[in-house]
Amino acid sequence: MPESVSPVDLRKSPRARLHLPARLRWLGPLGMRLEITETIDVSREGLLIRRSEPCSPQARVWVAYPFDPSAAAIQPETPARIARVQGGAKGGFYVGLQLQLPARESPRPAEDERRKSARFSFALPIFVRPAGSQWPEESMTQNVSNNGVRFETTRTYKVGETVRAKIPWAEWAKTGEILGRVVRVEGPAEAPSETPNGASPQAAADLPLTSIAVAWMNAERNGDAIAARVSKTGSH
Repeated sequence: MPESVSPVDLRKSPRARLHLPARLRWLGPLGMRLEITETIDVSREGLLIRRSEPCSPQARVWVAYPFDPSAAAIQPETPARIARVQGGAKGGFYVGLQLQLPARESPRPAEDERRKSARFSFALPIFVRPAGSQWPEESMTQNVSNNGVRFETTRTYKVGETVRAKIPWAEWAKTGEILGRVVRVEGPAEAPSETPNGASPQAAADLPLTSIAVAWMNAERNGDAIAARVSKTGSH
C-alpha cells in the first residue's frame, strides 16, 4: 500500500496495483464537477485514488474507468461512495471508493407482465426540468428503459409531476427531450431543492439524494426508437 494507507477491513475481493486513468463526477453547487485522476489499485468492489483535496466519507461520486478522454461518446459511469479518506505522508489524500454495482434482481411474475421493456443499469448524465420550467438540472441515471428512467437528485419532485428529460448519450441524444411523469419517489423525506449560497462543492456532494422514477409519456411511440439505440450501443 502507498505510504501509510492501511488495508480495508473485511475486504471481500483482492486489489490489483493498476494505474488507470479515471474521471470522477461530483455533485457541485452549480451542477456536476469533473475531476481527472488515476487509480492506485482496483478491485471488483472499489478503487483507491489520490487527490489534493479532502472529501467526506459516504459522499456520492460517479466514476468512469478506464477513462478515455479521446472518446467521442459519453462513457457509462459507476456510482460509488467515499469509503475512507486518509492523509498521505507526502501531502494529499488517499481516497477509497466503494463501487455501488447494480444488484441482480430476481424477476417476479407480476413485474414481468407489467414491464414490457428491459432496464439498462447505466449511470449516465441526464438533464431534467419540470414541464413549466426553462432551467434543467443535471443529474445521473440509475437505470433507463424505453418506458422510463430512474435518476438521483437533490431536488424535490412529487408523484404525478410532469417533467422533460434529455439523455445526451450516443444515439439517444438525437431523441431530444422526452416528456414524462413522476411515478415514484424514494429516499429522504425532505431533500434540499438546492445548495445554500456560499456552500462549498464538497457540501453539495454531501447532500442527500432522492431516487425518482419517471414513466415516459407516449412511451409506445418513443420507445421503439430508444430501445433500438440502447440495445445497439449497449451491445458494443
